[in-house]
Amino acid sequence: MGSFSKNDTIKILASIALVVVIVLALRIAIVRATGVSSPIVVVKGTSMLPTLYYGDLVIVHRVPPDKIHVGDIIVYRSEYRGELVIHRVIKIVHAPQCKPLCYITKGDNNLVSDAGFLEPSYGISYSKVIGVVYTVHFKANGREIKAPLRIPYIGLLVLLTR
Repeated sequence: MGSFSKNDTIKILASIALVVVIVLALRIAIVRATGVSSPIVVVKGTSMLPTLYYGDLVIVHRVPPDKIHVGDIIVYRSEYRGELVIHRVIKIVHAPQCKPLCYITKGDNNLVSDAGFLEPSYGISYSKVIGVVYTVHFKANGREIKAPLRIPYIGLLVLLTR
């Protein structure tokens, strides 16, 4: 095995520095575009099967409370469990404790909603919502389809390192 010359070492270090700068620039651009400090979230668990799978990566973006609709998939910080949850909005609630709105959510693979189980009975306050999962729209067999943008399996690497 040969050793690296001074020029080779400088080129390697410059390449590594360039990759780091590009990755940081992309992260800053994504954070600015989404309005979320951590816009990439790893799916844990099976509550959203068959829509989202364990280890999928999803990208979330911040929207005003009135732009979250029934059927949207949101990411929120669970009041009871203290961790992020990715579930679908099944109902929107106006109540005194909601600032300004609350959302009743449910995992696609769950039999019951999160209200009173994972969350307060009135739902998740907008202040706990991290963002809405990006969706893609396309036509298949003449039907309009809306599906969450997910990157399969990559999140498994993140989960393995925790």
